[in-house]
Formats: sequence, C-alpha cells, structure tokens
Amino acid sequence: MKKTILTLFSVIGAVGLASASNDFSYTATAAPGSTPDGVDQNSDPVNVWSVILTPGLTSVDGSGVYEGTAFSGETLSGWQEYSYQNDGAGNGGSVNANTTFAGGALGIGQTVSINFEMRALDAGGQAGLSLLNGSGNAITFSIIGQGPDNYYYTDAGSTDANAGSMGYQYQSEFNIAFTVTGAGTYSAVAGSDSWSGTFSGSLIGMDVFNYKGGNASDVDFNNLTVVPEPSTWAMLAAGGMGIFCRRRIFHK
Repeated sequence: MKKTILTLFSVIGAVGLASASNDFSYTATAAPGSTPDGVDQNSDPVNVWSVILTPGLTSVDGSGVYEGTAFSGETLSGWQEYSYQNDGAGNGGSVNANTTFAGGALGIGQTVSINFEMRALDAGGQAGLSLLNGSGNAITFSIIGQGPDNYYYTDAGSTDANAGSMGYQYQSEFNIAFTVTGAGTYSAVAGSDSWSGTFSGSLIGMDVFNYKGGNASDVDFNNLTVVPEPSTWAMLAAGGMGIFCRRRIFHK
C-alpha cells in the first residue's frame, strides 16, 4: 500500500527581508500633489507626493510646484518645486514634497533612488532630500546656496558631513541612491559622491525640499524607485507564502 503525505514548510515571518510586492517605480506625469501625479511601473496612475508650501516673507515672495521642464530648451522633465522672492535674498518661500513608501519601511538589502536636478540657490537657501523615520529626518543630503560648494549629509552619526568632492551641479541631473546594509546602517551614492553611515528608526518615506531657494531655484526630481533584495526566499518569506513538498512513503 502507498501513502502520500503533504508536508508544509512555513517561511512566514522572516525579519528584515523584502517582498516582491514592495518593488515599485514612479514617473512624473503632473505637478507633485496632484491626483494623480505619476504612474507606476505598470503605467497605472498613482498619487505619489503630498506637498507643503510655506509662504515667503511678504506677499511678493512665495513657492509652488508644477510638472515639466524648469527652463526653455531643457530636455529633462519631472516633478518641480520652485521658490521665489522679489524683495531680497532669503525671503522666498519653501516647498516640501513628501511620500510614504508603498511597501512599508525599507528592509535590509533594499535601495531607494531618485533622479535629482537643481538650478540656482540664494545665499543660505537649501535644496536636497531626506529619508524619513517616524519622528522626522533620518538621513539628509543637500547643498547650501553660496557655499560650501560641496554636498553634505546628516544622519544618526554625522552632522553636516562632506559627502564627497562633487561640486554644485547646476542644471545637471544626477541619481541619488540609498541602500540599507544592516540594522541601522546604510550606504549612499549621489552622482560621483559616496559614503556610508547610520540611521535611527525605520526608513518609511522621503521628503524632497527647496528651502528659500529664491528666483530660478527650480528643483526637478523624477523616477523614484524602490528595489527589494533580489532573493526568492526573501520574497516568499515576507509575502507570507509557504512551500509545499510532496513526500511519498511506500509500504509493502
């Protein structure tokens, strides 16, 4: 007589592993904060960003958003943030575009990246982006108008640390990518700069900002992507799937 026994090997509940459903890529189609403002990797419309506009010093200073190109003749198009002032440097408004990662907090092995371009900045103005935890900024990468000319980062272990030798990238797009390498550790590549550091909490989202940039300070960003760890076992585990193995037992 022959019996067949089904054995279930559960792979549910693995910690820190990425799911295939967390893999997404967003491309700009409208001003950030619009409904929708982008499409995902399947060309489905999505609402990616929420926008906070901070007014300038007076009624002739301000900020805003749009989708398109920052200046005539530019070939790059994306989500845009702008700040302007008409009564003195430093009086412009500010813009923050925030998103929460659809797949939840980043896990070990996951990378989040975005293409970034900027124009001019008033003295003291600031442009860049932050990865967010539940309390605020966990990792910030940015540059300040009128120097220092290099980009810098702030995280759990460093404040205003030099990110590398790359100088101010005026109207020149570059990619910024952060990879979670361990519990509270990461590596980053931004253009030709690279560094590694630590963060606190869980990385749940991103903020792209133009802080008092001034006239012609348009910040362009596009192609937000989160890529999971390329492991079949990891994807099965985080997705709550099980593997069934058929075992045959023969009795004579």
